[in-house]
Amino acid sequence: MTTTHPTRVNAVVIGGGYAGLLAASMISRYDVDVLVLAGHGTPAGIDGALPSAPPGQVLHIGGIYDVQDLVYGSVAELRARGAKESPLPVRGSVIERPQLDGPPLWGPTRLLSCSQELLSSVLREIVPANPGHGRDTLLWDDAVAVGFIGDKEEVRGVRVRLGGDVVHEVNADLIVDASGTDSLTPSWLAGLGHSIVSVSTATAGAWTSRLYRAPADCADVSVTAVADGARSAVLVPIENDVWAVSQTAPAGEELTDGGLFEKAALALSDPRVGELIGTADPLSEVDCPAAVDPRWRRYDKAKTWPRRLVVLGDACATFAPGHASGPQAAEAAVRALRSALAEGGISHPTLALRAQRGIAKEIARLWPRPMLARQPAPKHRLLAQLMGRARTGAGRFLAARTP
Repeated sequence: MTTTHPTRVNAVVIGGGYAGLLAASMISRYDVDVLVLAGHGTPAGIDGALPSAPPGQVLHIGGIYDVQDLVYGSVAELRARGAKESPLPVRGSVIERPQLDGPPLWGPTRLLSCSQELLSSVLREIVPANPGHGRDTLLWDDAVAVGFIGDKEEVRGVRVRLGGDVVHEVNADLIVDASGTDSLTPSWLAGLGHSIVSVSTATAGAWTSRLYRAPADCADVSVTAVADGARSAVLVPIENDVWAVSQTAPAGEELTDGGLFEKAALALSDPRVGELIGTADPLSEVDCPAAVDPRWRRYDKAKTWPRRLVVLGDACATFAPGHASGPQAAEAAVRALRSALAEGGISHPTLALRAQRGIAKEIARLWPRPMLARQPAPKHRLLAQLMGRARTGAGRFLAARTP
Protein backbone atom coordinates (compact mmCIF):
# COMPACT_ATOMS: atom_id res chain seq x y z
CA MET A 1 0.00 0.00 0.00
CA THR A 2 1.71 3.18 -1.11
CA THR A 3 -1.01 5.79 -0.43
CA THR A 4 -2.57 7.00 2.79
CA HIS A 5 -6.05 6.16 1.53
CA PRO A 6 -5.79 3.46 -1.15
CA THR A 7 -8.60 2.87 -3.60
CA ARG A 8 -7.92 -0.85 -3.81
CA VAL A 9 -6.69 -3.49 -1.36
CA ASN A 10 -6.88 -7.26 -1.20
CA ALA A 11 -9.15 -7.36 1.84
CA VAL A 12 -11.26 -4.89 3.83
CA VAL A 13 -12.38 -5.65 7.39
CA ILE A 14 -15.23 -3.53 8.74
CA GLY A 15 -14.75 -3.19 12.50
CA GLY A 16 -11.65 -2.80 14.67
CA GLY A 17 -12.79 -4.82 17.66
CA TYR A 18 -11.89 -8.34 18.69
CA ALA A 19 -13.44 -10.17 15.73
CA GLY A 20 -12.17 -7.64 13.20
CA LEU A 21 -8.59 -7.73 14.47
CA LEU A 22 -8.56 -11.54 14.60
CA ALA A 23 -9.84 -11.65 11.02
CA ALA A 24 -7.29 -9.10 9.82
CA SER A 25 -4.44 -11.00 11.46
CA MET A 26 -5.48 -14.31 9.93
CA ILE A 27 -6.15 -12.93 6.42
CA SER A 28 -2.78 -11.17 6.33
CA ARG A 29 -1.09 -14.57 6.64
CA TYR A 30 -2.25 -15.27 3.08
CA ASP A 31 0.20 -12.72 1.69
CA VAL A 32 -2.36 -9.98 1.13
CA ASP A 33 -2.83 -6.34 2.10
CA VAL A 34 -5.56 -5.77 4.69
CA LEU A 35 -7.41 -2.57 5.55
CA VAL A 36 -9.31 -2.38 8.86
CA LEU A 37 -12.06 0.24 9.13
CA ALA A 38 -11.99 0.86 12.88
CA GLY A 39 -14.09 4.03 13.11
CA HIS A 40 -16.80 4.45 15.75
CA GLY A 41 -19.70 5.06 13.41
CA THR A 42 -22.39 3.29 15.47
CA PRO A 43 -22.61 2.00 19.05
CA ALA A 44 -20.42 -1.05 19.03
CA GLY A 45 -21.10 -4.58 20.14
CA ILE A 46 -18.35 -6.67 21.68
CA ASP A 47 -16.89 -7.35 18.26
CA GLY A 48 -17.18 -3.85 16.82
CA ALA A 49 -14.99 -0.79 17.36
CA LEU A 50 -14.31 -0.51 21.08
CA PRO A 51 -15.64 2.58 22.87
CA SER A 52 -14.80 3.15 26.51
CA ALA A 53 -16.38 0.31 28.46
CA PRO A 54 -18.26 0.82 31.74
CA PRO A 55 -16.49 -0.53 34.83
CA GLY A 56 -18.17 -3.93 34.66
CA GLN A 57 -17.33 -4.59 31.02
CA VAL A 58 -13.60 -5.03 31.15
CA LEU A 59 -12.70 -8.70 31.04
CA HIS A 60 -11.56 -11.25 28.56
CA ILE A 61 -10.99 -14.83 29.65
CA GLY A 62 -10.09 -17.70 27.39
CA GLY A 63 -7.66 -20.46 26.59
CA ILE A 64 -4.09 -19.30 26.35
CA TYR A 65 -3.78 -20.51 22.76
CA ASP A 66 -7.15 -19.25 21.51
CA VAL A 67 -5.77 -15.80 20.72
CA GLN A 68 -2.23 -17.01 20.02
CA ASP A 69 -3.55 -19.27 17.27
CA LEU A 70 -4.81 -16.28 15.29
CA VAL A 71 -2.52 -13.46 16.47
CA TYR A 72 1.01 -14.79 16.80
CA GLY A 73 2.93 -13.25 19.71
CA SER A 74 -0.14 -11.97 21.53
CA VAL A 75 0.08 -14.30 24.53
CA ALA A 76 3.68 -13.37 25.36
CA GLU A 77 2.80 -9.67 25.26
CA LEU A 78 -0.35 -10.15 27.35
CA ARG A 79 1.63 -12.06 29.94
CA ALA A 80 4.31 -9.36 29.98
CA ARG A 81 1.66 -6.74 30.69
CA GLY A 82 0.06 -8.57 33.57
CA ALA A 83 -2.56 -10.95 32.16
CA LYS A 84 -3.28 -13.75 34.63
CA GLU A 85 -3.26 -17.51 34.14
CA SER A 86 -5.56 -20.07 35.76
CA PRO A 87 -5.57 -23.86 35.44
CA LEU A 88 -8.39 -26.09 34.23
CA PRO A 89 -10.43 -27.44 35.91
CA VAL A 90 -11.28 -24.12 37.54
CA ARG A 91 -10.90 -23.91 41.28
CA GLY A 92 -14.27 -24.31 42.94
CA SER A 93 -15.63 -26.67 40.28
CA VAL A 94 -15.08 -30.24 39.18
CA ILE A 95 -15.27 -29.48 35.49
CA GLU A 96 -13.47 -31.92 33.22
CA ARG A 97 -13.22 -31.49 29.46
CA PRO A 98 -15.70 -34.03 28.03
CA GLN A 99 -15.45 -36.12 24.93
CA LEU A 100 -17.86 -34.45 22.51
CA ASP A 101 -19.51 -35.72 19.38
CA GLY A 102 -18.41 -34.22 16.08
CA PRO A 103 -15.10 -32.65 15.11
CA PRO A 104 -12.87 -31.50 17.96
CA LEU A 105 -13.15 -27.90 19.09
CA TRP A 106 -10.13 -25.77 19.88
CA GLY A 107 -9.92 -25.90 23.67
CA PRO A 108 -7.67 -24.37 26.31
CA THR A 109 -5.56 -26.24 28.83
CA ARG A 110 -5.06 -23.06 30.85
CA LEU A 111 -7.12 -19.89 31.03
CA LEU A 112 -5.75 -16.44 30.32
CA SER A 113 -7.62 -13.46 31.74
CA CYS A 114 -7.12 -9.73 31.32
CA SER A 115 -9.04 -6.49 30.88
CA GLN A 116 -10.66 -5.75 27.55
CA GLU A 117 -8.58 -2.57 27.46
CA LEU A 118 -5.35 -4.55 27.68
CA LEU A 119 -6.47 -7.11 25.10
CA SER A 120 -7.49 -4.40 22.65
CA SER A 121 -4.26 -2.47 23.16
CA VAL A 122 -2.07 -5.54 22.53
CA LEU A 123 -3.98 -6.66 19.43
CA ARG A 124 -4.00 -3.16 17.93
CA GLU A 125 -0.20 -3.11 18.25
CA ILE A 126 0.56 -6.62 17.06
CA VAL A 127 -1.88 -7.02 14.16
CA PRO A 128 -0.59 -4.05 12.08
CA ALA A 129 3.02 -4.94 12.95
CA ASN A 130 2.88 -8.58 11.78
CA PRO A 131 1.34 -8.76 8.30
CA GLY A 132 2.36 -11.25 5.66
CA HIS A 133 5.83 -10.80 4.18
CA GLY A 134 6.06 -7.62 2.13
CA ARG A 135 2.43 -6.68 2.84
CA ASP A 136 0.63 -4.09 4.94
CA THR A 137 -2.16 -4.15 7.49
CA LEU A 138 -3.60 -0.68 8.01
CA LEU A 139 -6.02 0.51 10.69
CA TRP A 140 -8.13 3.55 9.82
CA ASP A 141 -9.45 4.82 13.14
CA ASP A 142 -11.31 7.67 11.47
CA ALA A 143 -13.03 5.51 8.85
CA VAL A 144 -16.68 4.37 8.97
CA ALA A 145 -18.21 2.08 6.35
CA VAL A 146 -21.39 3.61 4.90
CA GLY A 147 -22.30 1.10 2.19
CA PHE A 148 -21.25 -1.62 -0.22
CA ILE A 149 -20.04 -1.25 -3.79
CA GLY A 150 -21.42 -3.98 -6.02
CA ASP A 151 -24.56 -5.69 -7.19
CA LYS A 152 -26.62 -8.77 -6.36
CA GLU A 153 -23.91 -11.15 -7.63
CA GLU A 154 -20.95 -9.73 -5.72
CA VAL A 155 -19.79 -7.06 -3.31
CA ARG A 156 -16.74 -5.41 -4.87
CA GLY A 157 -15.86 -2.92 -2.19
CA VAL A 158 -16.94 -0.49 0.52
CA ARG A 159 -17.86 3.18 0.61
CA VAL A 160 -16.03 4.77 3.53
CA ARG A 161 -16.65 8.06 5.34
CA LEU A 162 -13.29 9.50 6.39
CA GLY A 163 -14.55 12.37 8.48
CA GLY A 164 -17.08 15.03 7.76
CA ASP A 165 -18.91 14.36 4.51
CA VAL A 166 -15.94 12.94 2.59
CA VAL A 167 -16.75 9.50 1.15
CA HIS A 168 -13.94 7.34 -0.20
CA GLU A 169 -14.44 4.15 -2.24
CA VAL A 170 -12.23 1.13 -1.59
CA ASN A 171 -12.42 -1.93 -3.86
CA ALA A 172 -11.32 -5.33 -2.55
CA ASP A 173 -11.27 -9.06 -3.32
CA LEU A 174 -12.70 -9.86 0.13
CA ILE A 175 -14.94 -7.81 2.41
CA VAL A 176 -15.40 -9.00 6.00
CA ASP A 177 -18.10 -7.39 8.14
CA ALA A 178 -17.08 -7.60 11.81
CA SER A 179 -18.72 -4.31 12.76
CA GLY A 180 -20.66 -5.62 15.73
CA THR A 181 -24.25 -5.74 16.91
CA ASP A 182 -25.34 -2.72 14.89
CA SER A 183 -24.07 -4.02 11.56
CA LEU A 184 -25.83 -2.41 8.61
CA THR A 185 -25.19 -5.33 6.27
CA PRO A 186 -28.90 -6.38 6.21
CA SER A 187 -29.99 -3.03 4.80
CA TRP A 188 -27.00 -2.78 2.48
CA LEU A 189 -27.75 -6.22 1.05
CA ALA A 190 -31.40 -5.26 0.61
CA GLY A 191 -30.21 -2.28 -1.39
CA LEU A 192 -28.38 -4.68 -3.71
CA GLY A 193 -31.53 -6.72 -4.29
CA HIS A 194 -31.19 -9.47 -1.69
CA SER A 195 -34.15 -10.57 0.39
CA ILE A 196 -34.18 -10.00 4.15
CA VAL A 197 -32.56 -12.87 6.06
CA SER A 198 -34.32 -14.66 8.91
CA VAL A 199 -33.24 -14.07 12.49
CA SER A 200 -33.04 -16.61 15.31
CA THR A 201 -33.40 -15.40 18.89
CA ALA A 202 -32.98 -16.87 22.36
CA THR A 203 -33.71 -15.76 25.92
CA ALA A 204 -30.99 -14.09 27.95
CA GLY A 205 -30.30 -14.29 31.65
CA ALA A 206 -29.57 -11.47 34.10
CA TRP A 207 -26.32 -10.70 35.88
CA THR A 208 -24.58 -8.15 38.08
CA SER A 209 -20.88 -7.43 38.54
CA ARG A 210 -18.35 -5.52 40.60
CA LEU A 211 -14.59 -4.87 40.60
CA TYR A 212 -12.37 -5.36 43.65
CA ARG A 213 -8.75 -4.73 44.63
CA ALA A 214 -7.20 -8.08 45.54
CA PRO A 215 -5.55 -8.27 48.98
CA ALA A 216 -1.78 -8.59 48.98
CA ASP A 217 -1.92 -12.14 50.36
CA CYS A 218 -4.32 -13.31 47.61
CA ALA A 219 -2.27 -12.43 44.54
CA ASP A 220 -2.23 -16.04 43.32
CA VAL A 221 -6.01 -16.63 43.37
CA SER A 222 -7.16 -18.16 40.08
CA VAL A 223 -10.52 -18.12 38.32
CA THR A 224 -13.09 -19.35 40.86
CA ALA A 225 -16.63 -20.38 39.87
CA VAL A 226 -19.51 -21.70 42.00
CA ALA A 227 -23.22 -22.19 41.31
CA ASP A 228 -26.48 -23.19 42.97
CA GLY A 229 -29.09 -23.53 40.24
CA ALA A 230 -30.08 -20.04 39.12
CA ARG A 231 -27.55 -18.48 41.51
CA SER A 232 -23.90 -18.35 40.60
CA ALA A 233 -20.72 -16.39 41.24
CA VAL A 234 -17.49 -16.12 39.26
CA LEU A 235 -14.29 -14.39 40.32
CA VAL A 236 -11.69 -13.63 37.66
CA PRO A 237 -8.28 -12.04 38.36
CA ILE A 238 -6.93 -9.55 35.82
CA GLU A 239 -3.88 -7.31 35.62
CA ASN A 240 -3.00 -4.75 38.30
CA ASP A 241 -4.26 -6.95 41.17
CA VAL A 242 -7.91 -6.50 40.25
CA TRP A 243 -10.69 -9.05 40.62
CA ALA A 244 -13.85 -8.90 38.52
CA VAL A 245 -16.74 -10.70 40.17
CA SER A 246 -20.06 -11.50 38.51
CA GLN A 247 -23.21 -13.08 39.89
CA THR A 248 -26.54 -14.32 38.63
CA ALA A 249 -29.76 -14.52 40.62
CA PRO A 250 -33.32 -15.73 40.00
CA ALA A 251 -35.55 -13.51 37.89
CA GLY A 252 -36.84 -10.53 39.84
CA GLU A 253 -34.06 -10.62 42.43
CA GLU A 254 -31.67 -7.72 41.99
CA LEU A 255 -28.30 -7.42 43.71
CA THR A 256 -28.32 -3.65 43.42
CA ASP A 257 -25.82 -2.64 46.10
CA GLY A 258 -22.58 -3.89 47.56
CA GLY A 259 -24.16 -5.34 50.68
CA LEU A 260 -26.66 -7.48 48.76
CA PHE A 261 -23.97 -8.46 46.26
CA GLU A 262 -21.58 -9.79 48.90
CA LYS A 263 -24.34 -11.39 51.00
CA ALA A 264 -25.57 -13.32 47.94
CA ALA A 265 -22.06 -14.68 47.26
CA LEU A 266 -21.73 -15.84 50.88
CA ALA A 267 -25.14 -17.53 50.74
CA LEU A 268 -24.08 -19.99 48.03
CA SER A 269 -23.50 -23.58 49.10
CA ASP A 270 -19.82 -22.96 48.39
CA PRO A 271 -19.15 -19.47 49.85
CA ARG A 272 -15.60 -19.28 48.47
CA VAL A 273 -16.23 -16.24 46.23
CA GLY A 274 -18.06 -14.40 49.01
CA GLU A 275 -15.24 -15.07 51.46
CA LEU A 276 -12.65 -13.80 48.99
CA ILE A 277 -14.40 -10.54 48.15
CA GLY A 278 -15.08 -10.00 51.85
CA THR A 279 -11.33 -9.43 52.28
CA ALA A 280 -11.04 -7.12 49.23
CA ASP A 281 -11.68 -3.42 48.65
CA PRO A 282 -14.41 -2.52 46.12
CA LEU A 283 -13.21 -0.51 43.12
CA SER A 284 -16.62 0.10 41.52
CA GLU A 285 -20.31 0.17 42.27
CA VAL A 286 -22.43 -2.87 41.42
CA ASP A 287 -23.18 -2.87 37.69
CA CYS A 288 -26.69 -4.09 36.78
CA PRO A 289 -27.11 -3.65 33.00
CA ALA A 290 -30.25 -4.59 31.14
CA ALA A 291 -30.33 -8.05 29.58
CA VAL A 292 -29.89 -8.35 25.82
CA ASP A 293 -31.42 -11.32 24.03
CA PRO A 294 -29.15 -13.28 21.67
CA ARG A 295 -29.76 -12.69 17.96
CA TRP A 296 -28.45 -14.75 15.03
CA ARG A 297 -28.80 -13.37 11.52
CA ARG A 298 -29.13 -16.49 9.39
CA TYR A 299 -26.99 -15.47 6.44
CA ASP A 300 -26.27 -19.15 5.87
CA LYS A 301 -29.93 -19.62 4.95
CA ALA A 302 -30.15 -16.67 2.55
CA LYS A 303 -31.70 -17.54 -0.82
CA THR A 304 -28.86 -15.71 -2.56
CA TRP A 305 -25.42 -14.69 -1.31
CA PRO A 306 -22.99 -12.30 -3.02
CA ARG A 307 -19.42 -13.29 -3.78
CA ARG A 308 -16.59 -11.72 -1.74
CA LEU A 309 -18.67 -10.89 1.38
CA VAL A 310 -18.27 -12.66 4.75
CA VAL A 311 -20.06 -11.65 7.96
CA LEU A 312 -18.79 -12.80 11.35
CA GLY A 313 -18.67 -11.92 15.02
CA ASP A 314 -21.54 -9.94 16.53
CA ALA A 315 -22.43 -8.72 13.05
CA CYS A 316 -23.64 -12.26 12.41
CA ALA A 317 -24.59 -13.61 15.83
CA THR A 318 -24.91 -11.48 18.95
CA PHE A 319 -24.62 -13.48 22.16
CA ALA A 320 -26.19 -12.03 25.27
CA PRO A 321 -24.40 -11.50 28.59
CA GLY A 322 -26.05 -14.73 29.71
CA HIS A 323 -23.78 -16.79 27.47
CA ALA A 324 -20.02 -17.23 27.13
CA SER A 325 -20.06 -17.61 23.41
CA GLY A 326 -19.55 -14.18 21.84
CA PRO A 327 -15.75 -14.13 21.62
CA GLN A 328 -15.70 -17.91 21.19
CA ALA A 329 -17.94 -17.55 18.14
CA ALA A 330 -15.69 -14.81 16.76
CA GLU A 331 -12.62 -17.03 17.05
CA ALA A 332 -14.41 -20.05 15.58
CA ALA A 333 -15.72 -17.92 12.70
CA VAL A 334 -12.24 -16.65 11.85
CA ARG A 335 -11.00 -20.24 11.82
CA ALA A 336 -13.88 -21.21 9.54
CA LEU A 337 -12.85 -18.39 7.20
CA ARG A 338 -9.26 -19.62 7.39
CA SER A 339 -10.36 -23.11 6.35
CA ALA A 340 -12.28 -21.67 3.41
CA LEU A 341 -9.28 -19.59 2.32
CA ALA A 342 -7.04 -22.64 2.51
CA GLU A 343 -9.25 -24.43 -0.02
CA GLY A 344 -8.96 -21.91 -2.81
CA GLY A 345 -7.52 -18.55 -1.84
CA ILE A 346 -8.97 -15.09 -1.51
CA SER A 347 -10.25 -14.85 -5.09
CA HIS A 348 -12.08 -18.18 -5.27
CA PRO A 349 -15.68 -17.60 -6.44
CA THR A 350 -17.23 -19.80 -3.73
CA LEU A 351 -15.07 -18.55 -0.84
CA ALA A 352 -17.72 -16.34 0.75
CA LEU A 353 -20.50 -18.91 0.57
CA ARG A 354 -18.31 -21.71 1.96
CA ALA A 355 -17.03 -19.47 4.74
CA GLN A 356 -20.53 -18.31 5.72
CA ARG A 357 -21.78 -21.87 5.95
CA GLY A 358 -18.74 -22.87 8.00
CA ILE A 359 -19.34 -19.95 10.35
CA ALA A 360 -22.95 -21.05 10.80
CA LYS A 361 -21.82 -24.52 11.88
CA GLU A 362 -19.62 -22.99 14.56
CA ILE A 363 -22.37 -20.68 15.80
CA ALA A 364 -24.75 -23.63 15.99
CA ARG A 365 -22.37 -25.39 18.39
CA LEU A 366 -22.40 -22.37 20.71
CA TRP A 367 -25.98 -21.17 20.34
CA PRO A 368 -27.86 -21.30 23.70
CA ARG A 369 -30.22 -24.19 24.10
CA PRO A 370 -33.33 -23.92 26.29
CA MET A 371 -33.01 -25.76 29.58
CA LEU A 372 -35.81 -28.16 30.58
CA ALA A 373 -37.53 -27.47 33.86
CA ARG A 374 -35.97 -29.29 36.84
CA GLN A 375 -33.27 -30.82 34.61
CA PRO A 376 -29.82 -29.83 35.86
CA ALA A 377 -27.12 -28.90 33.38
CA PRO A 378 -24.49 -31.56 32.73
CA LYS A 379 -21.40 -30.85 34.79
CA HIS A 380 -19.25 -30.17 31.75
CA ARG A 381 -21.60 -27.30 30.77
CA LEU A 382 -21.74 -25.67 34.18
CA LEU A 383 -18.56 -23.66 33.77
CA ALA A 384 -19.52 -22.47 30.30
CA GLN A 385 -22.92 -21.28 31.55
CA LEU A 386 -21.45 -19.78 34.69
CA MET A 387 -18.79 -17.84 32.86
CA GLY A 388 -21.23 -16.97 30.14
CA ARG A 389 -23.60 -15.34 32.59
CA ALA A 390 -20.64 -13.41 33.91
CA ARG A 391 -18.96 -12.71 30.58
CA THR A 392 -19.99 -9.12 30.13
CA GLY A 393 -21.28 -8.74 33.64
CA ALA A 394 -17.79 -9.04 35.05
CA GLY A 395 -16.40 -8.71 31.56
CA ARG A 396 -16.09 -10.36 28.20
CA PHE A 397 -15.68 -13.98 29.18
CA LEU A 398 -14.54 -16.94 27.15
CA ALA A 399 -15.30 -20.25 28.82
CA ALA A 400 -13.73 -23.63 28.17
CA ARG A 401 -14.92 -24.51 24.68
CA THR A 402 -18.12 -26.52 25.18
CA PRO A 403 -21.23 -26.54 22.94
